[in-house]
Formats: sequence, structure tokens, C-alpha cells
Amino acid sequence: MSLDSLNYNPIEDITTILASQGSLDDIDELLLRTRNVKLQLQEDIENNIRQSKIAPISNPDGGSVVDDVFQDFQETQNTASKIYSTISELTDGISHLDNAKKNITQSLTIFQNLKILVDSYTQCILLTESNSFVEMVSPYRIMCSLSESTFMSYKSVTEINILLSSISRLKSDILNKIKKIFNELLSGKIPGNEKLEVQLRDGACELLDSNNSAKLQIIDWCLSKLLYEIKEIFQLDDEAGSLENLSRRYMFFKKILNNFNSKYAAYFPPSWGIPLALASQFYEITKEDLDTLLRRELQGKTPSIDLFMGSLQVTLDFEKYIDVRFSNKCKAEKLSAAFEPYLSLWVSHQDGMMQKKFLTYMSESKVPENIQDSLVVPSSADLFRTYRSILSQTLELIGEGSSDGILTSLANFFSKWLIDYSSRVLRPLLLPDNLEIEDKHETTKYTVLLVNTCDYCSTTISQLEEKLAQLSSTPSNISTIFLKTKDIYDELLAKGNNLLLKRVIPLDLAFVWKEFDSTDWAHIAVEDYSRYITTLKKVLTFSSFPNDNNKSQSKSSLEDIMHLLSRDVFKWNFFDKVIDLVTSNYVDCITRLLQPLPPFATNSSRRILKPKKVIEIGEQLLLDIQLLKDILNSILESVKTGSVTSQGTPFKRLRRHVETNVDLLLHFAKLLVLPLDNPEAYQESYCRLTDDNRDITVWAFIMTLKGIKWDLEQWKGLWSFFKASIKDSSDSQLERNLFVFKWDNRHILRFENNLARIQDPAWATFVKDELCIMPIKLSGVAK
Repeated sequence: MSLDSLNYNPIEDITTILASQGSLDDIDELLLRTRNVKLQLQEDIENNIRQSKIAPISNPDGGSVVDDVFQDFQETQNTASKIYSTISELTDGISHLDNAKKNITQSLTIFQNLKILVDSYTQCILLTESNSFVEMVSPYRIMCSLSESTFMSYKSVTEINILLSSISRLKSDILNKIKKIFNELLSGKIPGNEKLEVQLRDGACELLDSNNSAKLQIIDWCLSKLLYEIKEIFQLDDEAGSLENLSRRYMFFKKILNNFNSKYAAYFPPSWGIPLALASQFYEITKEDLDTLLRRELQGKTPSIDLFMGSLQVTLDFEKYIDVRFSNKCKAEKLSAAFEPYLSLWVSHQDGMMQKKFLTYMSESKVPENIQDSLVVPSSADLFRTYRSILSQTLELIGEGSSDGILTSLANFFSKWLIDYSSRVLRPLLLPDNLEIEDKHETTKYTVLLVNTCDYCSTTISQLEEKLAQLSSTPSNISTIFLKTKDIYDELLAKGNNLLLKRVIPLDLAFVWKEFDSTDWAHIAVEDYSRYITTLKKVLTFSSFPNDNNKSQSKSSLEDIMHLLSRDVFKWNFFDKVIDLVTSNYVDCITRLLQPLPPFATNSSRRILKPKKVIEIGEQLLLDIQLLKDILNSILESVKTGSVTSQGTPFKRLRRHVETNVDLLLHFAKLLVLPLDNPEAYQESYCRLTDDNRDITVWAFIMTLKGIKWDLEQWKGLWSFFKASIKDSSDSQLERNLFVFKWDNRHILRFENNLARIQDPAWATFVKDELCIMPIKLSGVAK
């Protein structure tokens, strides 16, 4: 490929030159020749560049192109300059003529406006003398417009300045004349007539509309003139100005208002709103007087509540009158606002009324006449009706304004009497802990009455708190006031539920567990349900239980409670706790029957029931627990109300609770049935039935319940399999999993303590080093 080619590729030539190994010996000569060629090429390029810069650009005729261009540009510039000079000479005279024309036009306009101003000024002077305000409206507006806008910039001209000063004096004279006529009219010195009405309303007032400052001045003067008499009569230091005569003040103003509307309203245009301005002015004057009067009457001495309430009532009535008359257009501050700082006196005045009501509450029956509707103390509903009445009255007193002081007083007032109600009316319904239950039905009725009423009160207190908080600018203060009250009612409600759950229901269950304890378990025969479980069915299931032939039986305590509780949520929650109570008591009975007696691992240690007999007992328990499941499910069906179906969340939750507890009992009974002959098989079953429970004490406790002897070798053999199952455990449980003993941990904690106190050295070493069980203090151990 040629070197002159645009697509020249040096690789091809290099490959040809260096084709043989011997060509590398001549590399230095090759590089030298290449360098010489490169330098020669660079020198040729530089020479060509210098020649191109030196050679002139020439046209075909031999002349320089650049010279020709510059010559043409110079000629064009000279021509433009001559043309510009010619045009300037031609337009100079025209511009002078335009300026002259503009000045003449402006002068003519000014002189024309000046003539109009003088003519309107002259007309206004003549019309003022004859009080022809209607005819004056047009020239007066023209005079004011021209003097204020057009000629203000020409005040430096002496004649114009004199004219403007004369116009200013004329406007002042017109205002004074209008004021004088209104003064004579309002004072009764001149009789009113239709002609004067037109001159003042359509003339004088129209003139004032063009001067807002003058208009406001005449309105204020008229208001002062109309209210002068009321200011003079109802002075603070006179008897007429006292709170006792507040109603007379309002009546007097109504008279002034009516008198104005009948005699003088036609002299003012409706757009001025003189009656509304009159009411607003009266509000301002009276508000100041009320502030002073209330401060004198109510501070520093025993206030008269009747005087306060009477004054407040007449004020509210007057405000309603003004609102109706002016369609709520009066925007002045309400007169009743002066009473707001003292409304707490009115709230405290309600204490007397509440005292009388509490005497009635204490004397009347606590049980409603119709228990079927709602078992709530009737006085509680009356209490909140009274509260609603007081709240509505207070809100009416404060109107649309927000008074945190009165709202705080109300909250304290409501809270105070709610606490009194809880202590004087509701708390006596709760049976004291030191008294025995003599009449189970009466105790149930009054305790459920307490629970229902506390729930109703707690709910209504929250609604009351929410209402006051919405009106207050500091809702947190309102919530703080009601916090203690709600805690008191919640505490009472919890105590009522505890009494039902821990004292009333256990009365029915006590006979069941006595039958369990009196059963001859050492000679049990697994044939049918145990007597104690059939008794449990009788005391728990409702009288309408379908499989029960005894329809005349009395209601159980559980059915009684469920029937009387007012809300479904209480029924579900109560039965939820009953499920745990029954299963807990059941585990307690089984544990007391099978647990070993201390001292442990000694020659005097003995077991009443042998492992074989425990297996038989476990089989009987499996049968009995199946009936227990049917009993609990039947109660669940009976508790189900019309509003809650079997597909509802509460029903499903309780169904799961029954199944969970019963399944746990069944697993417990199955553990008792398991033989210990094959330690490995027992451990596999133990892990499955306890859901892989890894608590060592639970494992050891169940071993003793199964009746195992204090044979250390047998224990170690069983322990080796259990230890292997928990060896790889990485669980870090925050709480111990106590299996069925979680409902009542007293037995397992006592067992743990007795186990750790074994005196036999070998056993003590096994317990301490292998089982890692240490002595604990039993004091303070709670259910």
C-alpha cells in the first residue's frame, strides 16, 4: 500500500521489513533512515505553511481582494453618515412642532379642568347656602375628584393653591353644616319631614360617602349623640348602673334602638348600618362596665350567686335578642364574655344540687325494676343526665368561645362527684374480703350490678372527657383530671370480676373437687365417667343444656353471671377466665393426688400409688377429660348470642382456648399412662406430648407423679435420654415453660425446693450437678 494512501497501514510494511530474523541486525540503520525521512517531511510541511502565509490573496485582475473589501466598506460608511445628517436636518423642525403641540394640548386640558373645578366650587357654595345637598352631589364629587387628583401637583402655582385651600374650607363647612342639621334633628329642634329626609339621606350622606374620613366622623358623632343619655343615666357609681339594674339598661337600649328605627332611620342610607353600629357601640360600653361591676361584686367577698346568675341570664337573653334582630351580624365581643372568668362560681353552686341528688341516690334501690333490660344502677344514668344538662348549660353560657378555665372547673366538678359516687353508691355493692358469702345468688346479682355499672360509668366518663377535650385548647389537662377517676372505676370493675371468679364460681366448683379428693383412686375401675366429672357438668352447664333431663334445676352461678352481664365482651372474657380456672383446679387436684410427699430419697420416703395404679388413674382421667371438653363446648354454645355467630372472632377464639387447654390436659394424662420400661420410647413420647419441653424440673416432677421409686440408677438411666434430647438445644427462653403447671406453679416450685434439699449425698450430687436444681425461697411465690 502506498504511503500517500489515506488508508495506509504501517503494519504491512513493518511485517515485510522484519520478515526474517536477520533483519533485526539492521534495525539501527532502519531507525536512522526512518528518522531522517520524518525530519525531511516535517521540514517540507513547515516550508509550505510559511509560503501560504506570505503569498497574497489576489483576484484574477491582479489586485488585492482585502484592499477592495476595505475600500467598499469605507465608501458605504461615508454614504451612511451623509444620509443621517440629511434626515436629522429634516426631522429637527418636526420634533419642535410636536413638543409645541403637546404643550398646547396639555395647557388647554388644564385650563378646561380648572374652569370645571371653579364652576363646581361656585355651585357648591351657592347650594350650601340653600341646603340643597341632593343637587350638590354631582358638583361636589367633581370638585373633590379634581382637587385631590388633578391639581395637587400644581400647588406651587399661587392661584391654584389659593383655590385648593378655599375648596378645603368649603368641604369643612359642608361637614359642619351637615353635623349641625343632624344635631338639630336628633335633638328635636327641627321637625322632620320628607323633604329633609331626601336631602340628608340622598344628599348629605352621599356627599359623605365620597369622603370616608368625614363619613366615619359623622357616624361616630351620631352614635355618641344617640347613646349620650344611656351613658349619663347608667353610670357605675349610681344605683342605676349596678348589676341589679342591668335589665333596665338593656331595656333602655332597646327603647333607643326602636326610637331610632321609627324616627331617624329614614335619614340615613341602609348601607351605613347605623342600627348595627349602634348595637356594637353599646356592646363596647356595656362590656367595660360589666368588667368593673363583676370585679366589684364577686372579688374579695362572698358573692351573690343569685345576682350573678340573674345578671348572666338577662345578658344572654339580650344577646339572643340582638342576634335575632340583626341576623347574627353583630360582630362585637359578646357581653357574656365578661362573666366567663366567674363561671366557676356557677359550677361550684351546683354542689348543693348534687348533694340533694346523692341523698336520693343513697336512699333509692340500687337494683333496676326490670333486670332483663339492663342490670345497671339506675342512679348512674341519672347522674350522667345531670352532667349532660350542666355541660349544655355551661356551653350555652360560654357560647362559641373557648374558656379553658370553666372547662377545667367542669372537669374537676365532674371528677369529684364521680369519685364520690363510686365510694358512696358503688363500693358498698362489693362484698368485703372478710365476709363470707351467705346468699350466692344475691352476691352474684349485686357484684354483676357493680361490674355493669362501672363499665357504663367508665365508658361515659371517656365520652365526657372527649367532649371537654375537644372544646379545650389544652386537652391534656382535661385527660389528667379524669385519669384518677377512670382508674378508680377500672379498679372497682376488676375487683368485681375477681370476686365472681375467685369466690363465687369456686363455691360451685368446691363440691366437685371434694368429690375428686374423696374418690377411691387406689381401687379405680375404668368403666364410665367419674362421679366428680358428672357433678362438674351439673354445676357448670346451663339449665337449657340439651342432654340434661332435669329441666327444673336452678341456674348455676356461671349461668347466672352470664345472663346478668350487660355486654357480650364481658361474657366472652369472663368465660375465657373460667376455662383457665377449671383447668387449673383440675391440674391442682391431680397433682395433689399424685405428688410425692417429703422427705425425698430417704428410707422413710414412700409412695401411696404405684406406677401401675397411676397408669389406671391416667386412663380414667383421659375418659373424664373428654367429658370436660364436651362440657366446656356446651357452655360456649350456650353463651353464644344472637349478635355473635359460630363464625365470629370471639367464638372462634374461645373455641381455640378450650381446645388448647383440654389438649394440654389430655397430653398430661397420656404422660401418666406411659410406661417407664423403655426409657428411649418414653423420652420420645415425652417430647411429643410436651411439645419438646426442655424444663428439667417439669421432667422430674412428672416422673414423680407417675409414681417412680427413688431409685437413683433408674433415674440416671431415664435422665441420660432426656439429657441427650436437650443437649443440642440452643433455645434461650425468657420464661420457663411449665407445661400444665403454668396455671398454678405452686406445686412445681415446692417440688423443686424439696428436691434441692435432699440429704442423701449421692442424690444431692445428682440433683445439684446433673439436674442443676438449687434450693429456692418459697415466700412470695404467687399463683
